[in-house]
Amino acid sequence: MKNKLIVSLAATAIVVVLVFGFLYVGTGNDYYRFSDGASSEQIEALKSNKIDYMIKEDGSLWIRRSDELKVAQCCT
Repeated sequence: MKNKLIVSLAATAIVVVLVFGFLYVGTGNDYYRFSDGASSEQIEALKSNKIDYMIKEDGSLWIRRSDELKVAQCCT
């Protein structure tokens, strides 16, 4: 009885670790570099189309990968 409990707890722990590991790795590369700099027109177009973006310290513009199709439709 004790062995079955230990095996089931170990299996549950392994599954939990794998799921969280997969989620962590899956979110590591959510943005791609769109341009080296961002103009005010680009920022306004991104905002008006509700596209998730970020501007890094070096001034480069990064777009969320899930919004890639929106960017292709509005901003290229």
